Amino acid sequence: MTALCTALPAQLSLLLVDDHQIFLDGLSLALAPLCADLQIRTAESAAAAEAYLQHATFDLILLDLRLPDMPGLELLQRWQQQGRMTPVAILSASDSNLDAQAALAAGALGFISKSANSVLLRQAVTRVLLGETLPAPQADDKPQLTPRQLEILQLLAEGLPNKSISRQLGVSEDTVKTHLKSLFQEFAVHTRTACVSAARQRGWL
Repeated sequence: MTALCTALPAQLSLLLVDDHQIFLDGLSLALAPLCADLQIRTAESAAAAEAYLQHATFDLILLDLRLPDMPGLELLQRWQQQGRMTPVAILSASDSNLDAQAALAAGALGFISKSANSVLLRQAVTRVLLGETLPAPQADDKPQLTPRQLEILQLLAEGLPNKSISRQLGVSEDTVKTHLKSLFQEFAVHTRTACVSAARQRGWL
């Protein structure tokens, strides 16, 4: 732990963005030994995070993929488009290699699993703070979309509504909705447009 403190500046400011306050409290405690003067701000939504960024600067933002008002990936992409220079690392319960690859492609400097213990968490955060980009975790059981999901994804990209998709594939609208729900969960999005965008980023379209 001493090595971590000597490797970093004595003063750091972090913004933690996650919609679970209990997790934020635990994360704050886990990161406390990073340096002597660690300032931590927490936000439970994308809107709260953006409000902080209007009047404060941070050395690092730890961002969850799933927020109540906007997917973390979309928020990260917005910051990139705005030209924000604050380093961002994704901290997520997802173990999906696809999520990790998408986060790095969108500009994140790392993808850290929430299942990491305190020591591994501090090590990962330290590496990012020192300017290193963490590689995406490699998984042998990389998630794959089903043939039906791929068909629906392609028709979704063409702008077809559920009724047209169900008619073209010969399945019920409820079946289409079920597959769409699975796709939204896999890509950590809430809208059809965001789903298509995330699928393109990951090479499915």
